[in-house]
Amino acid sequence: MKNIVILTLLALFILPACDKTSNNIKPEEEKPNPFKAAIVEQNNNFSLEIFKEITGNEESNTNIFISPLSMYYALSMAATGSATETKQEFVNLLGWQDKTDEEVLSAIKELSQDLTPSNANVILKIANSLWQRQGAPIKQSYKDQTQEYFDAEVRELDFNSPEAVEVINSWIEVKTNDLIQDMLDQISPDAIMYLINAIYYKADWKYKFDEEDSFEGNFMNANNQEVNATFMTQKTNLDYLSNDLFTSVKLPYIDSNFYMTILLPKDNFSTNDILDQMNSSNWSQWQSEYQLNEVTVTLPRFKYEFGVRNINAELQAMGLVKAFSRTEADFSLISNEQIYISRVLHKAYIEVNEEGSEAAAATIIEIIYTSIGEDIIFNANKAFVFTICHKPTNSILFMGKLSEPQ
Repeated sequence: MKNIVILTLLALFILPACDKTSNNIKPEEEKPNPFKAAIVEQNNNFSLEIFKEITGNEESNTNIFISPLSMYYALSMAATGSATETKQEFVNLLGWQDKTDEEVLSAIKELSQDLTPSNANVILKIANSLWQRQGAPIKQSYKDQTQEYFDAEVRELDFNSPEAVEVINSWIEVKTNDLIQDMLDQISPDAIMYLINAIYYKADWKYKFDEEDSFEGNFMNANNQEVNATFMTQKTNLDYLSNDLFTSVKLPYIDSNFYMTILLPKDNFSTNDILDQMNSSNWSQWQSEYQLNEVTVTLPRFKYEFGVRNINAELQAMGLVKAFSRTEADFSLISNEQIYISRVLHKAYIEVNEEGSEAAAATIIEIIYTSIGEDIIFNANKAFVFTICHKPTNSILFMGKLSEPQ
């Protein structure tokens, strides 16, 4: 049975605003961009909400790991091509209220630049792409915008080719150092475009665990059953927080702008209790309460992947509804054709060991043409009458009734 490790690994990808100091930075450049700060805040809010939605829809003993930032980038690319009520739902979901498109896009572009690690031993790669069906009527203005602000690769591809799925999957694999594989299962005959984000992260701990100190022990899983695990341990100075609900430490990576936050529920509480309290207000409050302490930290070594996961239902629960509607979706800034989002797929991978962490994720948004008319479904799941006829003469040659298949 899978043991749940719902650690708050969001810090890998949410990356709350960290102070970056450099003697080469001019004073005027240190002033925070108010629009970028708002984007970061809403991305954190989106991260907490989507994590709770997904966790609530999974079995309690399921390991869960996502990259909300990957989702945010992919959804943002789709949002910039939407209009009217569809656009408003994206605005509410992504936190773009009271901001112009130019302000939002500039903030997103600047945020991408800020996420670049200052330490050469930390790798963070964020890649975006737009895959267009060969000959599909995608507006050039939308493609130019996606390239300009998301640094997206724009490619035209023969979606009918047997190799098309492999071409897209290969792009994801390259961008995630082969950690995210075989993500796209098939290309819909009605697909007009795919918007994809891929993230890869690898970093050593600032304070590495000594492998000689690792030991075998019992881990209590979400079903209160003991399972065997390999534990790493060390004693060092860490940001530490203890409240009525949980104890928590922040484990810094070699570039201290990046860190892993672990929230461990106290006795008589569970991870679900933490998730119930995990909103943007509480999250911000908790961040201000950490204090540097000498801590003996023990952490299980672990590695797993989560997905491929369709997150349509979670996004709809968060208010993004019209974008998935055949008739109400408005992506008129992308194409003059009636198109809508058919599915949003997400997959992520995480490994944590004595050296550090390696993680990757990808998000695929499939946008398809609206079919003319409703789908016709014929399900012969009860007794029926049938005939065998001669078409030229309209003669019935055989006739029968199937009451029960033999």
